Amino acid sequence: MPKETVNRRVQFTKTALRDAMIELICEKPLTSITVKDVCARADINRSTFYLHYKDVDSLLVAVEDYAIEYIQSHFKGLGNAFDELVDFLTYMKNTPRLRNLFFALAGERGDPRFTRRLQELTFQTFERRWLEHLPSSGLDDEKTLVYSYVQPGIVSVFYSWLTDKMPNMSAEQLVCLLQKLILHGMTGLGEDLFPFGNSRA
Repeated sequence: MPKETVNRRVQFTKTALRDAMIELICEKPLTSITVKDVCARADINRSTFYLHYKDVDSLLVAVEDYAIEYIQSHFKGLGNAFDELVDFLTYMKNTPRLRNLFFALAGERGDPRFTRRLQELTFQTFERRWLEHLPSSGLDDEKTLVYSYVQPGIVSVFYSWLTDKMPNMSAEQLVCLLQKLILHGMTGLGEDLFPFGNSRA
């Protein structure tokens, strides 16, 4: 059999197993997913599964790699960060399968390994923006603490927006609001919202 045909078949099988795993992750807790579940969903026998993956966890790693690579493909640090984030959030909101996968992997019943990888990735982006706005700052501890402070809030806001808890706010408005909060704090949102901000000389 030609090597090209073999490679296509391998790729087809891996994609089928990955897609089946993604569907199952969105439906049930990770700890309850078995090789039998994956094979039944992908319509592939167990012996074929073990040709490609050692166990469910090794397939889970492949799915997580797929999710991380997707993010990296959208945030290469070369374009406009504002536009990149707006496009990414818009696509996530309009793609329920991908959105549900991220929620499942990073949620309370998700995989801590994926959450750590996601945090490392977002910290790299945060660090680039930090250096752009505070190029003379050499305080690594301060940078880490600020990230620890803003990261949970950003995740919470994204989750609320992606689950339609802010139906009248566009992706552009959301990212603009977050930029103001991160760069200027709550008082940067405007005097109308915080009229007491400058009441004392």
